[in-house]
Amino acid sequence: MRTSKAIVVGAGIGGLAAAQALQRIGWRVAVYEQAPAIGPVGAGLGIAPNAVKALNHLGLGAALRDRGMQQDGLEIRLRPGRRVARIPATGIERRYGAPFYALHRAEAHRLLMTGLDPSDLRTDHRATRITNAADATTVTFHTPHGPVSETADLVVAADGVGSALRAALLPGYPGPDYAGYTVWRGIVPAERATALGIPPILTETWGRGARFGIAAINDGQVYWFACESVPEHAAPQHDLGRLASRFRDWHDPIPQLLAATPEHTLLRHDVYYLHARLRTFVHGRVALLGDAAHAVTPDIGQGACLAIEDAVTLAATIERSGVVDGLSAYDAFRRPRTQRMARTSGRLGRLLQTRNRTAAGLRDTIASAIPTPFLMRATGTAFAWNPPLG
Repeated sequence: MRTSKAIVVGAGIGGLAAAQALQRIGWRVAVYEQAPAIGPVGAGLGIAPNAVKALNHLGLGAALRDRGMQQDGLEIRLRPGRRVARIPATGIERRYGAPFYALHRAEAHRLLMTGLDPSDLRTDHRATRITNAADATTVTFHTPHGPVSETADLVVAADGVGSALRAALLPGYPGPDYAGYTVWRGIVPAERATALGIPPILTETWGRGARFGIAAINDGQVYWFACESVPEHAAPQHDLGRLASRFRDWHDPIPQLLAATPEHTLLRHDVYYLHARLRTFVHGRVALLGDAAHAVTPDIGQGACLAIEDAVTLAATIERSGVVDGLSAYDAFRRPRTQRMARTSGRLGRLLQTRNRTAAGLRDTIASAIPTPFLMRATGTAFAWNPPLG
């Protein structure tokens, strides 16, 4: 019996998770990445309970527990440092069946490459054209040695928010929307982080038009992110000095973290998401997955988590129903949940990033008044997901 073959375009979190999931059900999988190398890039990553359950389903739960830092809770603070909300870790695990982890994004990549054949990870391949046929799909790649075409039973388009394959399949789709803010991310190495004594509590601090998040991650490192509302294409100055000035009067340890961050770890990206809904995530034998299908803003901490869910669901539906019916089921399962969360993330981002003094004050007052049980229920939309049975 012939072994089914899949092409995965994109070696990010979603693409590698799809490779893991499809390989697990007996498929041959080749992953194509446009970057010249798959290296230790990125900053931190939160793995919420829904994604923890997905990784457990893929047989990677033990590796996550070994490499990730389990968080003791989630907190919201205001600029002077006052805590306005906290969800304890015990409540999260008891209610949703799994804890919350944080780790370096490069560590998550290494985890998801476990068991994949290195010869099936092909870099410097940029997808330029895709052709659907009744029983197979062909992708053409630009490579340093010229164009290369590959054919498979299934293609997973996991090539990000600016997906070239989505644009090729849906030329009339308007593309991603700017969320209204930019994000800096940095890593404080263990030798500098130790003195700061950062506890494993995922914390986000709110100001007017700005936020700052902190997470202790693997190997004694600390990950932080800083959001600032700016016009699209504003290209703020890309240096730590500017950030240190912007956050100099925020509560400890924010100034200290910025002072301890090596310049080379600093990353900045404007935030885009898919506000306009795709009518389908499936085109012939092509499945859009992760940010290519439903990019969310970071405001709900679910971008990577939803992509891992996608991967598990895609493999489960195909294993159960075959490629054609399985893809239809994948679309039916994933589109309502992920599109709802994309729109929610955009609205939440506008609220959290408001520069308006009155609106920000109302936001802070409401957050202070919400009881912990209500906060727990509010997270249920994301955290309560479970892998498909069968």
